[in-house]
This record gives sequence, C-alpha cells and structure tokens, in this order.
Amino acid sequence: MKIHVLGSLSGTEPFKNRQHTAWVLELDNGHLYWFDAGENCSHTGYLKGLDFFNIKAIFISHPHYDHMAGLLNIFSVYSKMHYIEQDTTTWRDFDVFMPVPELWEPFESLTRTLAAWPPVTEVRNHLLTDGGKFENDEIKIEFRGNCHIKTQPGEPLKSFSFRISAEGKTVVYSGDIADPDEIGDWSKACDVLLMESGHHHPWDVCKYWRENACNIGQVIFMHHGRDVLYMPTESKIRCRRALGKEVIFAQDGMTFDL
Repeated sequence: MKIHVLGSLSGTEPFKNRQHTAWVLELDNGHLYWFDAGENCSHTGYLKGLDFFNIKAIFISHPHYDHMAGLLNIFSVYSKMHYIEQDTTTWRDFDVFMPVPELWEPFESLTRTLAAWPPVTEVRNHLLTDGGKFENDEIKIEFRGNCHIKTQPGEPLKSFSFRISAEGKTVVYSGDIADPDEIGDWSKACDVLLMESGHHHPWDVCKYWRENACNIGQVIFMHHGRDVLYMPTESKIRCRRALGKEVIFAQDGMTFDL
C-alpha cells in the first residue's frame, strides 16, 4: 500500500514546486482512492504513472477551492485515457463523494459542457455524511464531520475527516479541522496520520498528541501554512521536541510505502 502526495500546499498564494492539497492511497492491487483535488493534481498523478482507470473513488473533504479546483482535470485526464489507450468501448465506473449537495449538479454540467466527461463511464455521486462510510471487500473509509466550516444549528456539517482501513493498516486524514480534538480518538492509534498544518502551529498539534498519549506510527504534515513554508527547519525541530520523534513535512510528488 502506498500514499502518493500530489499537492501539499494550503490555500495560500502560489509557491514554487507546490500545488494545493491532494493525495492518493494506492492498494497493492493498484486500485486508487483519491482524497481532495487541489490544482494540477491530475498532472502530477499522471506523470507519476498512476493509472486513472484504477480510480475507485474520489473524496472531497470540503468545498474550498484549494481542495477541489483540480477535480475537473481528473475527469479530463480520465476521459483522455480512453483515446490514449484506444479503448472507447470498455465500460468503467467510479464513485465521487461530495461534502455538500449543491456541488454535484453544477460540477457535472460544467464538466460535460467543457467536453471533459469520460465516455463509457458510470460516475456515482454520493453525499458525505457525519458517521457515514464507504466500504467494499478491500477497504473501509469512515467519514467524520468537523467544524472547519461553520454551520448553523441543525445544519449538516460541510467539512470532513477520514479514517481508512485497508491491508491491515489504518490511515487517518484530518482534512482541514478547527481543533485536533475533533479527531482525537482516531489519533489514539493509527499507522499514519496525515495532518494539515495550514490552520495550526504543527508543534502545538504534536504537543496535543503527546499529552493525550496518541500512538501514531508516522506523522505526515501536509496542507502547509506559513510555519512550514517559511521556517521548515525550526518547525521540524519544534515538532520533534513536542512529539518526541521525527515528523515528515510532505513535498509534492512524495510517495510513502506502508
């Protein structure tokens, strides 16, 4: 099982060699589960050799541009693959999970209008729900709503974190969160935790994990804010002191074997 980081940047101004947030979990059989879709993630994924026909599901954590502006390009590359492979007859399918119901109809309309909708493909649209999950015979992905996007009382949550269980491993992806306590119990025991550093000082999060006796195998910070972007060495030292072990600051194009 592998984690491919396709974009490691938060919603800042452009930075050299960094695109907005996106990453892919690749199972041993080559199946791909795509999380968020920042700008140009399809370009990075294609050049890394990811087989777009192996995409099984795409999950958009919340409706901000730095997490979904590249979704149309994923569809476009998927569409182009039919002609590159000279195969416009084999039927394929995948699932897309959106965080709010208003997103799907305009997205599909725009994608079709721009001739980016893949041929001979069934795309099943689903709504992320707090406490919901996606599960098949190879993976389980649990959804948890968080408070990154403020909502009114009684209104459905619009921002989500994920816990992925596959091939004997557990991966937690924070998405954007308001407080590390929102995934506190999930971080008690996991093999990998992909944590955003755009809305928190990463060393404060490391301190929280240590104080709460979280048993995390590997910490990978992504969705970087200015702490990591402007003072990476100091940030890494402070994280190591706070957590008691090394953390990884993701770079675009990195691949991790689990």
